[in-house]
Amino acid sequence: MDLPQWIALPCLLLLHILEGVVTTERRVSPSVIKVGVILEQPSPDEDEMVRLSFQHLNQNENILPSSRLDYTVARIASTDPFAAVKAACSMLNTSITAIVSSTSCETSLALQSLTNSFDVPHMIVPGEECPSEKHNSFTVNVRPSLLFLSEAALDLVWKLGWEGVCIFYDSESAYKNVQQFLHLAAQSEERKPLEVTLYRVDASEPSGGALGIINILHKAKDSDVKHMIAFCDRTQSMKLIRQAARFGMAVGKYQWIITTQDWDMLVDDEPEGFTTTSGDISEEDGMRFLNGSEGIITLMKQQVKVQTQPPDFYGAWQILYPDIDREEDANATYLSPGYLNTVQFKAAYMYDAVRVLAVALDEQVERDKYIEPENQHCYDNKPKSWKGGTRLRKMLHRMETTGLMGRIRFNHSGVNDEMAVDVITVESSRNQTKAWKIGTWDPENRLNLVKTPFTRSFEAFITNNTTFRIVTVVEAPFVNRDETVNGHKYSGFCIDMLELIADEMNAKYELYLVPDGNYGGKNEDGTWNGLIGEVYYGRADLAVAGMVINSDREEVVDFTKPYMNYGVGILMQKPQKKTNVFAFLEPLHIQVWGCVLASLFVVGVLIYIVDRLSPYSSFRRENSPNQDAFDLKNSMWFAFASCMQQGGDTSPLSISGRVLSAFWWFFALIITATYTANLAAFLTVTRMENPINSLEDLAMQKSVVYGTIVNSSLHRFFEKRKHQGIYERMWNFMSTSKINPWVPNAEAGYKRVQTEDYAFFWDAPILDYIKQKECNVMTVGKPFNLKGYGIATPRGLPWRDEISMVILRLQEKGILEELRKKWFDRESSCAEDTVIMSSNRGAADINLDQIAGAFYVLIIGAVLSFVVVIIEHIWHKPSFYKKREKEAGRTTLDWSDKLPPRETRNNGLSNIENCSSNKHLVIQENDSFALTPLRPNPWSTTTTTENSC
Repeated sequence: MDLPQWIALPCLLLLHILEGVVTTERRVSPSVIKVGVILEQPSPDEDEMVRLSFQHLNQNENILPSSRLDYTVARIASTDPFAAVKAACSMLNTSITAIVSSTSCETSLALQSLTNSFDVPHMIVPGEECPSEKHNSFTVNVRPSLLFLSEAALDLVWKLGWEGVCIFYDSESAYKNVQQFLHLAAQSEERKPLEVTLYRVDASEPSGGALGIINILHKAKDSDVKHMIAFCDRTQSMKLIRQAARFGMAVGKYQWIITTQDWDMLVDDEPEGFTTTSGDISEEDGMRFLNGSEGIITLMKQQVKVQTQPPDFYGAWQILYPDIDREEDANATYLSPGYLNTVQFKAAYMYDAVRVLAVALDEQVERDKYIEPENQHCYDNKPKSWKGGTRLRKMLHRMETTGLMGRIRFNHSGVNDEMAVDVITVESSRNQTKAWKIGTWDPENRLNLVKTPFTRSFEAFITNNTTFRIVTVVEAPFVNRDETVNGHKYSGFCIDMLELIADEMNAKYELYLVPDGNYGGKNEDGTWNGLIGEVYYGRADLAVAGMVINSDREEVVDFTKPYMNYGVGILMQKPQKKTNVFAFLEPLHIQVWGCVLASLFVVGVLIYIVDRLSPYSSFRRENSPNQDAFDLKNSMWFAFASCMQQGGDTSPLSISGRVLSAFWWFFALIITATYTANLAAFLTVTRMENPINSLEDLAMQKSVVYGTIVNSSLHRFFEKRKHQGIYERMWNFMSTSKINPWVPNAEAGYKRVQTEDYAFFWDAPILDYIKQKECNVMTVGKPFNLKGYGIATPRGLPWRDEISMVILRLQEKGILEELRKKWFDRESSCAEDTVIMSSNRGAADINLDQIAGAFYVLIIGAVLSFVVVIIEHIWHKPSFYKKREKEAGRTTLDWSDKLPPRETRNNGLSNIENCSSNKHLVIQENDSFALTPLRPNPWSTTTTTENSC
């Protein structure tokens, strides 16, 4: 049926108008589509991925088969929004369809404002989390939001049941993750509030280096919180973990969650040398500080799946990740790079950004909705709107495709919301760092774990081909190093023991010396040196030496059962031998000599007094020829001669005098015998006196400086006990002494003892060995701080228990005791010297207390002699006075002539004739005569009769 004319004409006019409109929009199938690319400080991989993406798309027969993509690249040297906008304006003048950029947030925001004004789609691949307009924005972010990592970390925290955490962040972008984490944690009403402590690690500040990180870790360690989360970029995360490990905060109860979009094994000074096998990383020289961990870190990083199809994707991955090996599984649809290897995410997403844009343009062209852009001028007062840009933006928001990084979907927003997180355990052992996936997280399925984090999975084992790398330090007799024509040769107690252990375990070993010569202590920055550092940082499998087991070392390494007991000894210089010309006086103490001399004079006086008091003494007998034999002078000589065992000229006649003499002779016998016996010992033994006999004696004096090796376990021992009794006094002395008490190594300590007044604290078994070789040193006191020697191994490794079992078997068989005697109980080459300690002087000479009994005997004799004198007086008093009365009537005759012959005497005396010629006194009593010597002239005779001779 024909339409009326009045209806047909308007319809034809409307169709003409619509055709003109369509013609104005230039709805065509383009032969060339121009795209602008802006890169800020691009890496070679980013440049290559941009070039490769356009090349692959132009060669692809399924995407824009009738069109060719042409691109213009503008490179900006640094963050410069003005330069970026200027470059974008130049591109708008050439009728570009869209702009693809990879810049900083500041530059990206400037470009967003420009593209929104001209309705030009803007594909961004930021290097960090950047803000963007949510509504009517022409900016499309191909890289997923890093805020998903906050959700994944919080889910893991809830799963582990942590109640408090320390969070480290390094930038404003990372702080957004922290804010998201705190916001989500606060929204959980069913769970206990989480205690969070924040620490800013700012690499831009002067303190943001290693020292700044150490200061932050100091504060975190003081907080006693053992659970750590790091929202940092890959470089700062690596630095943080490295310093934490060196500071002792990566073992034991410390647990770390590292959140990062990618992980870089080879940052800073970490050398290369990693190989990938089934997603595991074996290490030669890399992150050895992770060794000995109990699942030292749990890494949460973006999941990467390398697409094996189409071939374009795999070719791009071979550039980004040259170590990818497709032949691992010929049937695999995708491959996973090593969990600890670097993946250039920005470069990969730049490839995907160009591809997403091309797919959207291809769909527009197929639907005949592509509108070719016109030249734009940034300096126009009113920018022209471009409906093709609005259509392309809507197409991008609905886009869902696949790229190098996997599925890409914007879900009607300007941000790619396809994000999956791998939960990875990183663990090291036997100089190898291994990582394996223990779970995943994504926004839909949330956290899914197949193994509990922070549990050991690295099951090392010993085979016949196992070769241990063992570190040691030279210190005789544990380890000796001898130079031979064939090179260095090691010997000693530890070497012999090591040979026995290797034979028992069917293992081999290679030995090397620790570079710094230390046993192992913690430095001021929290790192470990010496043998412990070599084992802890993974450079050695075992540390075998005379190393003491203590709590500090047990925090970072494991020890076997002790193979020998340990104690701290004191090494000092022997006192100098002194020549004494009066050495014959040394057997008796000076007090004894004084008392002997005093006794000599006292006894001499007592003999004189007794002789004067006793009625039977020679002095009392007037007719005795020895009446003055015991005057004071002769009494002194009698006492001295008796003491010298020579006897006196005469002996006392009275009983009291003889009693006193007998006790004096007995006293002299005891003194002489004691002196003679002790003198022989003094003349045959070299004597040296030492004023220090114990640790207490050393602490109470200040003339001898004492110390040990700096930063050694003994150094820490004294430092820890600086508030305990005698150790407080010693630590104050060592820390305030003007003379440095510390030595760098044991050899320096031995030499210092020999040349200075210095006491060196070190292992008692070693000092006993040293004093057998060096004859001018000695050990004093008893060993203290008793512990044991052990072999150090990385924490948690199974061969620690096997080595311990071997040690126990060797001890039970007595083999280790035989080795100890072989190396420690050697015959000394030094002469035996007796060192007399000042606190035991009584053991050297006889003091008064030891010989006081002899003096008590002498005193008893003196008292007894006086008692006898009194008895004598009492016994003889009546007869004495009667005799005096009779003598009053006697006649004393002084004969001048000789006595008559004996045969004429009556009772020995007869009639006396010629009396005048005798020189004797004759007393006649009842016809009895007594003859007594006469005194010298004048001679006189007294008679009782009237008749004279």
